[in-house]
Amino acid sequence: MTDRWLLVHPPLLGPAVLGPLAARLRESGAAVAVPDLRGLVQDPASALPSAAGWDRRWAGAVGPADVVVAFSGAGMVLPAVAAACAARRAVWLDAVLPPVSGPARWPAEVRGLVAPLTADDGRVADWTTWWGPDAMAGLLPDERVRAAVLAEGHRLPAGLWAEDVAVPPLTAEPRYVHLSPAYDADAAVARARGWEVAGDGRGAHLDVATGPARVAALLA
Repeated sequence: MTDRWLLVHPPLLGPAVLGPLAARLRESGAAVAVPDLRGLVQDPASALPSAAGWDRRWAGAVGPADVVVAFSGAGMVLPAVAAACAARRAVWLDAVLPPVSGPARWPAEVRGLVAPLTADDGRVADWTTWWGPDAMAGLLPDERVRAAVLAEGHRLPAGLWAEDVAVPPLTAEPRYVHLSPAYDADAAVARARGWEVAGDGRGAHLDVATGPARVAALLA
């Protein structure tokens, strides 16, 4: 039976960043879903920018899956999403690792990075603009991939990074895939928990888009 894969994009980006990886997994015979969860960060009950309850909305929006892969900041909600999917495997892909039990809180360095990027309207600047006007061409050399990622640019409620995230018991088999030095600490925690860790962290965070064949091999 073909495995059903669910790839979860981080709050700061849309599903396009995972498009090349999804395509590579499909070539290998997997059934892959990459839902667009961007609109579910905003609290629909609030007229102001608010991310209250975003983790519950993300977990409630997914369907059944055998393997759930969370990239980057999506790692915060992976236990909840994996439980909602009844997944048998949960994979943190160069992702933020929450505690074994909740509440999970965003790392202080992430909150510090976001604070000066918050505008008067209570929203944070689109991530694709954080690094300067020419940075995305270097990060995503493929024009089609870059255009797709840029087209999904969006501004999140600044309060997202102050929201606690519930961490239910993890019933899926956990794995960690380490792509870049930025996630050395999270990979080390995964090893300390006795999890399988693939990858050496010597690549780049956006290898999901620029080197999908290598990342797919690590996931396998």
